[in-house]
Amino acid sequence: MRRSVLGGFLAVAFVCVTMPSALAAVGAVTLSASATTIDFGESVRLTGEISPPAGGQAVDIVDATGTLITTSTTGAAGRFSASLSPRANVTVHAVWGNEVSADVSIGVRAVVTVHLGPVRLFDGAAVRGTVAPAVAGATVAVTLTRDGKPVADDSAVIGAAGGFRTTLTIELPGTYRVRAAFTDPDHLRGTAIDGPASTPLPSLRIGSSGIFVLLLEQRLVDLQYRLVDIDRRYDFRTADAVLAFRKVQRMLRVSTVDAGIWRALAHPLRPRPRSSTSGFHIEVDQSRQVLYTVRDGSVTNIMHVSTGKASTPTRDGSFSVTSKLAGYSDHQLYYPSFFDGSRAIHGWPDVPTYPASHGCVRVPYWNAKWIYGLAPIGTRVIVYH
Repeated sequence: MRRSVLGGFLAVAFVCVTMPSALAAVGAVTLSASATTIDFGESVRLTGEISPPAGGQAVDIVDATGTLITTSTTGAAGRFSASLSPRANVTVHAVWGNEVSADVSIGVRAVVTVHLGPVRLFDGAAVRGTVAPAVAGATVAVTLTRDGKPVADDSAVIGAAGGFRTTLTIELPGTYRVRAAFTDPDHLRGTAIDGPASTPLPSLRIGSSGIFVLLLEQRLVDLQYRLVDIDRRYDFRTADAVLAFRKVQRMLRVSTVDAGIWRALAHPLRPRPRSSTSGFHIEVDQSRQVLYTVRDGSVTNIMHVSTGKASTPTRDGSFSVTSKLAGYSDHQLYYPSFFDGSRAIHGWPDVPTYPASHGCVRVPYWNAKWIYGLAPIGTRVIVYH
């Protein structure tokens, strides 16, 4: 009996064997498969029979290129069988002497697994999985869906062991799934889906810490809200940046984060400067009680401020910085930059959410030196409602 191997085909299952007959066969041979599509790693059973029936007849199973895969022997009723585990799509036929059966095609479907890691707003979601067979260097098509609609695609490269991984950014709140698909000329398309996974929208406040604080802080900075020490800790600086964001979004002026803030961070109102002239200038929006630094027509920083109360208002108009003082003034203005007589942009211990000053523009202490350093004498200051 002859035998060869094609891509790891498994052993032949033999049935009853009788004494061999003559080498030349006259009649017909058939071949069929228990399945025409299998997953990679599964086996398929090939069966057939010869006519006229005779035992002990050798029947070869041959692929489309003429390569011998295996040989089976008929039982007394002329039937034969073989078990195959092809590693790729294959077309085979049975040969009995001069007789050849019709072709039987078996499609081998790639086996894909995929896993979607945590989905956090403004974070990268890790996607990992496997493909069998391990076609190193080939790619897997990865699709991220949000609420049933595709939102991101990527191609992940398969490693030597069959693993793949990629990272997809979560830009909007919702319910996510991931789909991975692999196909090549030698295999049928294999797919896998993981999910659903929903984006948490946690409540945060001063004293909170962890990954969600970090994501909040990074998003605020991406949106140009002034913040330093992005460090997973929700402190007074984070609170001031959140307050500035709430003011711009025309939301309740508090320094806490809830689900509504997360949604607004995903679909923010973006302020436009009053002046789009080239160079650097400062704008103070008294309606929103925020200060913008503007360079070449683009808002580069946004911060929470408090302007003059009704009895001592901050005047609207176009001004410029006329004098500055490093440290405290006689009236305890911290690092003031004067732009309208005795009115200045300066640090102050108390910066409420509403107009409360004596005509100046109060900024939080931790921002005072920074804004002072940005505004040399002559810097334009535009104040408006």
